[in-house]
Amino acid sequence: MSNPQSISRRVKKDCIVSIRMPKGLVEELRDIQKINHFMDISDEIRYIIRKYCIMQTLQKPGDDAMKKKEQLIKDLNQILQELKTDSSQ
Repeated sequence: MSNPQSISRRVKKDCIVSIRMPKGLVEELRDIQKINHFMDISDEIRYIIRKYCIMQTLQKPGDDAMKKKEQLIKDLNQILQELKTDSSQ
């Protein structure tokens, strides 16, 4: 995964993106756009991309914390097993 600093550097330049979407999806986006009070569909799409792609990418560093917690749990379980075997003898 990219780190947040490189993402912010890439986002600075504007570019035009063209995509094809089924008519039903466009209608759905128009409905959601009105609910969220955006001026047009492109604002809604930018909002969705920020919300679900970029923000989740920025929150990924939690994976290291999760690995540390898993290792801690394994270590604690091992200590518990050692204590159980020592106390039963």
